[in-house]
Amino acid sequence: MPFAVIDFETTGLVPERSDRAVEIGVVLADDYGQIEHEWTTLINPHRDVGATSIHGIRAGDVIDAPDFVEISDYVIEMLRGRAVVAHNASFDMRFLHRELSLAQYAITERPAALCTRKWAGRMIGAAKLSHCCEALGISLTNAHSALGDAHATAELLAFLLGNDSPEWYADLNRSATFAWPGCRGHASPTAVHRGQAVADPYAWLRSVLSAAWIPANPEDEASYMLTLDNALLDREISRSEGKQLLATAEAAGLSRGTVARLHQDYLRAVATEALADGIVTDDERAELDTVATALGLGAPYVDEALAWAAANKPTAVDESASFALRPGDRVVFTGEMNRGRDEWVSLICAAGLASGGVTKSTRLLVAADPDSLSGKAAKARQYGIPVIGEAAFEKIFAKYRTR
Repeated sequence: MPFAVIDFETTGLVPERSDRAVEIGVVLADDYGQIEHEWTTLINPHRDVGATSIHGIRAGDVIDAPDFVEISDYVIEMLRGRAVVAHNASFDMRFLHRELSLAQYAITERPAALCTRKWAGRMIGAAKLSHCCEALGISLTNAHSALGDAHATAELLAFLLGNDSPEWYADLNRSATFAWPGCRGHASPTAVHRGQAVADPYAWLRSVLSAAWIPANPEDEASYMLTLDNALLDREISRSEGKQLLATAEAAGLSRGTVARLHQDYLRAVATEALADGIVTDDERAELDTVATALGLGAPYVDEALAWAAANKPTAVDESASFALRPGDRVVFTGEMNRGRDEWVSLICAAGLASGGVTKSTRLLVAADPDSLSGKAAKARQYGIPVIGEAAFEKIFAKYRTR
């Protein structure tokens, strides 16, 4: 009987509540445990990705990843006709059952799987995957990645195949004869792997500049500049913000030349603010370089912006044009940050700010990951509320307290 080894990385531990799969790895092996094929993809859970510190997956990694329903047929076909295997099978099968149920498959019971954790514990005394690998000399590379753990589990399986106990064969038979639901006609999925999200940070910019829309009116340009200003509040453009900028440019009908001009205008505005006191400090120059890089502009554009700002220095600086917190502003937090959420709320409320849920009057959403897929982040983007990281907020909050 051939085998299919499966592993999930997840947002948490309880699929029966709201936790979802964020990555799947499947390793196919023949009757003797020899690996024949491997496959993996990230999965968009449409919520926070959970403990990035453990599984290493960030929200930006899964933005373009398929939903589970898009890969479900492909997964079922890999598992069908094979004995399914997992390390700590109860955990992975609970998630598989939940994901298939959410995808509207007729699956009334949890899938059966041979558990290598159970049998390794009985045969070699070790149970945790890393301990089993250490005991048997198996290389566990990329631990806590779905494919890394599935591959190591497949190698562990090969060591366990000599078992001839009746209970082993009973487990094997239950797994091999599970009745998988019929497929629903989904197209073959496009897998998204770790690291793809950071491979091309300017994909959004090239998409904007490659278009050739009709010229926009001033109101459309202002809409794009507002979105750009919100995105660059923390001087970085996340993948979510890049998508928002692309959508705004498309909706506004901005031409390539218009977008390039607006980006240059934005850099000039930052340069004007830096030159307000007549001196550009090293920190201000670094900030200008960071903004230029985020906009896909080189160092010569920074020099040009500073020269333009010097030649067009306003008689009075409009401080209302730059972002600053005001007493009573509502700041909302989402995700697990370095400083606890309760601590942050206590600090800002003591300083005259407010917190709570996301409303249209919210001034900022501070997220552990600016690409967060949480409900709060989704609502903030819908309302046009800036989403920034904790480090950026610390600087904004420090400036607020010194005013």
